[in-house]
Amino acid sequence: MTGTDFFAGAEPVELAEMLDARERRVRTQRELLQKYRMPIICFTMNIPGQYKTYPLARQAFGEGRQAVESALRNRGIPIACTTGSAEKTGCQAFYCVDHPPERLKGLMMSLEEHHPLGRLFDLDVYDAGGEALHGKQHGRGERACFICGKPVWECSRSRAHSAETLSLFTARYLQDYFADQYAGRIGQLAVRALLYEVSVTPKPGLVDRCNSGSHDDMDFFTFVDSSCALIPYFRDITRASLLFRGEPEQLLDTLRPLGVLAEEAMLAQTGGVNTHKGLIYSLGILCAALGYLRQTGEELSPELVFDMCARIAAVAPAAAPDNPHQPQTNGQRVFEAHCISGIRGEVARGFPHVREHSLPVMEKLVQQGFSLNDAGAVALLHLIANVDDTNMIHRSNLDRARQIQAEMRSGLAEDRDMAGFIELAGLLDAEFIAEHLSPGGSADLLAVTFMMHFITVIV
Repeated sequence: MTGTDFFAGAEPVELAEMLDARERRVRTQRELLQKYRMPIICFTMNIPGQYKTYPLARQAFGEGRQAVESALRNRGIPIACTTGSAEKTGCQAFYCVDHPPERLKGLMMSLEEHHPLGRLFDLDVYDAGGEALHGKQHGRGERACFICGKPVWECSRSRAHSAETLSLFTARYLQDYFADQYAGRIGQLAVRALLYEVSVTPKPGLVDRCNSGSHDDMDFFTFVDSSCALIPYFRDITRASLLFRGEPEQLLDTLRPLGVLAEEAMLAQTGGVNTHKGLIYSLGILCAALGYLRQTGEELSPELVFDMCARIAAVAPAAAPDNPHQPQTNGQRVFEAHCISGIRGEVARGFPHVREHSLPVMEKLVQQGFSLNDAGAVALLHLIANVDDTNMIHRSNLDRARQIQAEMRSGLAEDRDMAGFIELAGLLDAEFIAEHLSPGGSADLLAVTFMMHFITVIV
């Protein structure tokens, strides 16, 4: 993002305008003191440079307001009145609080010193008589320059940094902060989706809380270990996509090295066991879509996210090897034999089976009050009934896989309550274990389903 993008629509502020804004702020403080006769917290932002109000600055101010209000609320300190405004000269908020002003000052100083954006917060406290409490009285020294760390008065007097430099430095700092914050939140949701998927019980032929399904090289804790190893990957891929400035179709080449590192981290954590290779790709593309869409400012919807996944993944060959020196995968063998593209084709089409089957089922059951475990189990049955799962085909053959799909569709069409669906999943688990079948592709799509559920509820 260029300087022009940061400050689009913002107007530079002159010294006279800042002085006028200070006078208006003093008048507001006096009016509030006269009306409420209690201490006041005055919150403004220390935004260096010539631009004081632009999107990132307003977002930072909102973050500050949340921090102030949470700090008061968590200590049981009631707010008698709050008011605020956003002007060309900056954002401001006032809180009338019936609490000892010395304690308020200590609390506000703690926010200034320990919040990640605290260096930009200016949290003044006035007692009921209108006297300001000063930081020096509470042991705080001079504030340091935001850029070089020298005392602010020294840089200000010498004009060590131009207004343009100050503005750009601050905007880039805020951009990095909010990118890290968003990427961390999406990364957490992705790992949560992995943990929910492995925790759903019963899951036919798959690792769950009761057994290892048709697998003798992994168990529940192997998946937990693998999920934890992937935390940095989902965060980093989201952040890289958030900051990417090309077209979505160009993004995959930038992200591919992160996927390679993630696979190496997974194998190192599991002792060479492939627990999440398919999800490193599919859930990684989903995180990339969420990162890329963040910069557009559009409100997220499932359709928008699915479509962006399709655009990002459209350039990936259906069965391309990630590393030509590695052995051919089961998915690649199935593609060569039957032209079934597996997870790559699913992502390139925008997750049609999640979109049309598992997500609507999960959302409906959750709205009806069923647990995410039970909703996940039934959503998985719908995926098994409809997905051409390359892992199932590899472990049996295409005819047997299609037979299972037909039997599942028939079973799901019967009139069952939730107990009946859970019983069906348990019976299918025993059948799959006996035949050494494992619908790993459907399990991956169940994790994607959980992720889509989380982002529609939380993000």
